[in-house]
Amino acid sequence: MTRLPPWQRFTSLRLWLAPGMGVKRHVAVAILGGVLLVIGAVLLMLWLLAGDRQLISDPIETVLVSSRWEQWGVWVAVAIVLIGTIITVTAVGRLNRSLLSHWLDRPSEAAELLFEELRLSRGPRIVALGGGTGLSMLLRGLRQHTANLTAVVSVADDGGSSGRLRAAFDMPAPGDLSDCLAALSDQDRELGKLLQYRFVRGQELKGHTFGNLLITTLTEVQGDFGGAIDTLNSLLDLKGRVYPAATRPVSLVARKADGTEVRGESALRKKAGALSSIGIEPADVDTLPRVTAAIAAADVVVLGPGSLFSSTLPPLLVPGIREALHAAEAKIVYICNIMTEAGETDGMSAFDHVRMLHTHLGLYPDVTLINSQQLDESRREAYEREQATAVSFDAGEFEQQQVRYVLLDLLASGEQAYHDSDVLADWLVHYARQQQTDGWARPRLN
Repeated sequence: MTRLPPWQRFTSLRLWLAPGMGVKRHVAVAILGGVLLVIGAVLLMLWLLAGDRQLISDPIETVLVSSRWEQWGVWVAVAIVLIGTIITVTAVGRLNRSLLSHWLDRPSEAAELLFEELRLSRGPRIVALGGGTGLSMLLRGLRQHTANLTAVVSVADDGGSSGRLRAAFDMPAPGDLSDCLAALSDQDRELGKLLQYRFVRGQELKGHTFGNLLITTLTEVQGDFGGAIDTLNSLLDLKGRVYPAATRPVSLVARKADGTEVRGESALRKKAGALSSIGIEPADVDTLPRVTAAIAAADVVVLGPGSLFSSTLPPLLVPGIREALHAAEAKIVYICNIMTEAGETDGMSAFDHVRMLHTHLGLYPDVTLINSQQLDESRREAYEREQATAVSFDAGEFEQQQVRYVLLDLLASGEQAYHDSDVLADWLVHYARQQQTDGWARPRLN
């Protein structure tokens, strides 16, 4: 293990005395005990010497009245205080490192790890509902700010590995759950590679991801899908919790603008044209009590980002979640898509997205986050080939319905028009802290 320079070691050690670490009070008691010990020892010596106490007092008095003490006494006292502080901090750090060395691979970093855990544990309570890549990317940004995260994931996927396992084991689709589990882990890169590994050999395994098989295996062992996810939440030591929106398999039933009915998530985009509504079967499916409790305790509930009809809306159609959102004191923030999606939201504006939320949920979001950044030419042309365009925005539509919105530069770099998870996380955490301290703090209207 690389040894840190002395100044870095002391910087690490002084974190043990940082606010909130729960160490300073014990250090103060230890110092008080040491002072009492010294005083007691001096009094005992004076008692033992009886009439010869001057053997101790005379040398001390000689020093205190000397010219050198008058000149250097303050510096000696300051030096002793500094040395005592360094010794105390070092002793506390080494004591804790010694105690933690049997549980941590890097006990020298225990202070940093504990300080970070405490910081995140005091973060705002945020519940994010959705699915797909958008939700997992948002979680990666948010977990840098708070550990009080709850992801409620759509489980209506009926294609690919998830669809096969869902049909074979009569369980909710596990695919998006494994992505979100990886996103909330400190080891998200390594864990993500493991959970998202797709088998390319073996007649039965080919096409399945390890994450989907792991969730399926735990469901079989536990005998309960919710219990399996609880076990994974504990095993993976996540910065938050991940739960399915429904406890049973659900199927999407959508209607196109021309009245055509489409059944199943994998079929939504097979027929051209925008969707006008979506539902789930069975309609009376339950959610987990942990989901409704998290919504009730949240500072902010986030909808999206993600495909409007196949990721964002399905969790809102679960009766328990819908009722919890209507009863919640938390503010609801909707992250509008940057691009339209062929076969789902063709030609829909930002307010059309919000109107769909109101139609299916019965509520307008308290704030809608809308991208204000222009798409570069190469990405615009690539999306046009997929019959997708940038979601249009008209402030008048929002103002007419008195729906609040915030314009932000949300476009991340890369080949896809994804949201910048760091920008989203910064805004959401700041907004959530406003709710914690000021109650309803009106966001800036454009």
